[in-house]
Amino acid sequence: MRRPLTRAALIGGALLAASAAAVKAQDKLTTVRYIAAIADDMRPFLYAQSAGLFRQAGLDVVFSRAGSGAIVAESIVGGAMDIGKSSIISVISAYSQGLPFALIAPGQLYRPADPIIAAIMVAANSPIRTPLDLAGKTVSISAVGDISYLGLRAIVDARGGDSSTVRWIELPSATVSAAIQQGRVDAGLMAEPVMMEEVRAGKLRLLVDMLASYGGPIQVAVYAATRDYAAKNPDTVDRFAKVMERAAAYSNAHVAETTALLLPYTGVDPQVAAEMHHSYNATSFDPAAIQRVIDLAAKYKVIPQRFEAREMLAKA
Repeated sequence: MRRPLTRAALIGGALLAASAAAVKAQDKLTTVRYIAAIADDMRPFLYAQSAGLFRQAGLDVVFSRAGSGAIVAESIVGGAMDIGKSSIISVISAYSQGLPFALIAPGQLYRPADPIIAAIMVAANSPIRTPLDLAGKTVSISAVGDISYLGLRAIVDARGGDSSTVRWIELPSATVSAAIQQGRVDAGLMAEPVMMEEVRAGKLRLLVDMLASYGGPIQVAVYAATRDYAAKNPDTVDRFAKVMERAAAYSNAHVAETTALLLPYTGVDPQVAAEMHHSYNATSFDPAAIQRVIDLAAKYKVIPQRFEAREMLAKA
């Protein structure tokens, strides 16, 4: 039986048809080599690709999948890729060391009022009740120095504790639940969809939203290129940024549709994906949302010193 076209497919077809004449008028599409690790905030990019928004803008965006943000940064700096999506702290750390990154478009944005998509978790029967109870305990984190590490340290210290007494260990989010239940760590950072699955199963309990300590929205992920690439290809960078901003707005308003585009890359059960909390993606840069991360990174010596967030923007 022939299945009806989805709304996303209909929209994508209409956009491709509308853009065909414009693309044909150009000598050729400009190739952009793009790299990113797969995560929920890939939804805007995947929507832009499936709906033909890049081709409409005269771009042929070739996607390469990365295993980590470090690989993204290395590929861009080394010239193997043109643009990449990375965590904001990875770019801040690299920039502070003199690597010539330029931010060209915003990605995932944390807003305190949004549903929590990652948190510090403990066993359901754990005696740990507040962040102050983490003193002397072992806590897993994705990477020492990342935004979750900084946020949790700030919460502990703000409540009168001493975050320097926490013992940190780096673990992938997928292994944290087992580590907690086996007693190898006392608490750990987990993300959707596993986080809430373990809560509903009665295995784990949410201890704290570690990003609440930033005191406002924070830019979690960004699209970046080298300063040299941005300077030599301003039109390409501008077109890519505009497509991503448009795609972010669409994906924020059409979570179910854009989540379906992500499933082939993640292998997550469609029902689980429908029930999990999803990321919100910014449609424009707010330097204050980046500055909050820079300031905490400087306070906890993840970077040598504070600098102004606007320095990193390709278009200040």
